[in-house]
Amino acid sequence: MRRISDVKKITNIPPREVASIFKQGAILRLPYLEGRLLQARKNVRNYEQKYKNTLNQLKTNGLPEDAGYEMHEDFIEWEYWEDVLLENENIVKHVKELLKEVEDV
Repeated sequence: MRRISDVKKITNIPPREVASIFKQGAILRLPYLEGRLLQARKNVRNYEQKYKNTLNQLKTNGLPEDAGYEMHEDFIEWEYWEDVLLENENIVKHVKELLKEVEDV
């Protein structure tokens, strides 16, 4: 993405219009992001319950010596869902903060 040129173009649009565009886009996108966040939380929680451990603890201690194919596959998926969780928590948090700010514009 050409961020520098994109940001320069946005400065040519009146602030109220930028706020309106952002708000409308966020209203459409936020339910998807929140759904993805809920899905990630559920999957991470399921792995934590299944293995009675957190991903960080497994990363620190390593997989057990007798870990089978299923646990290795689960570990890979678990890492994926943990990344999705962290990324979407961050995105949702910031989008909501920005929505509050554009209410004031």
